[in-house]
Amino acid sequence: MANEHDKFNLLQEESNSVETGNTTRSNGNYEQFPRMSQLVPTSTLRLLCGLSSLCVVLLILNIIVTFTKSNSECPNGANTEMTSLPVCPPFPCPEKWFEFTGHCYYITNTLKSWDGAKTTCEKMNSHLIMINSLEEQEFAVEFAVQKTTWIGLSDADGEWKWVDKTPLDWNQTYWREGQPDDWTGHGKGGGEDCAQIAYDQKWNDEQCNKPYQFICEKEQRNWRK
Repeated sequence: MANEHDKFNLLQEESNSVETGNTTRSNGNYEQFPRMSQLVPTSTLRLLCGLSSLCVVLLILNIIVTFTKSNSECPNGANTEMTSLPVCPPFPCPEKWFEFTGHCYYITNTLKSWDGAKTTCEKMNSHLIMINSLEEQEFAVEFAVQKTTWIGLSDADGEWKWVDKTPLDWNQTYWREGQPDDWTGHGKGGGEDCAQIAYDQKWNDEQCNKPYQFICEKEQRNWRK
C-alpha cells in the first residue's frame, strides 16, 4: 500500500508542475523556478512601464501636431486629403475678379492708353491679358463685345511680343483679316504698335496712345506660394 501511496503522490506533484509551470524535475527532485517579478526588481519594472507610456504619449502628440499644421496651411482647414503635405484648393480670386482656367481676370470700363492700361494692371500685381488658347480668346471677347479692348501684345521693339516678353506664336493668333498692318495713314506719326480686340472680336493693331478699356490677368495663387 505504501508504494501505491507514493506513486499517487508522485503523479499529483507532476500534475501540479504542469499546471503552474513553476517547477521542474532534476535527478528525481522537483525544483521551484522563481517568477519573472522575482527576477526583475520592482523599480526596473516601473521604469520600463513609464518609458512605454511616454512613447505612447509622444506618438499621440506627434499625430496631433502633424494634423494641426496640415490644416493650418489651408483656409478653414480645407484639406482635400490627409497627406504629409496638405493639398489645398487654389486661393479664390479677389473681389471683382473673374476666375477662368486657373487665372483671375479684371475687366474695367475705364479708358486708358495701352501703356496706362499696362501700368494699372501692374499696380494690381497682374498684367494685361495674354491670350494663349482659343478658350481664353472666347472668354475675353465675352467682355469685349462691341467694345474695343487692349490686350497685352505689342511690337514696339519691332517684334510682336506679349508683356512677359514671350514672342507671339503665329500659329495661334486671332487677327482680323489683313492685320496687323502697322497703318500710318492716320497722319499722327508712327505706326500701330499695340494690339486690341476690336468690335468684331478679332485682333487689330492700333496706335498705343488711344484710350480703350482693358483686361488684367494674373495667376490664381496657390496657398503654398
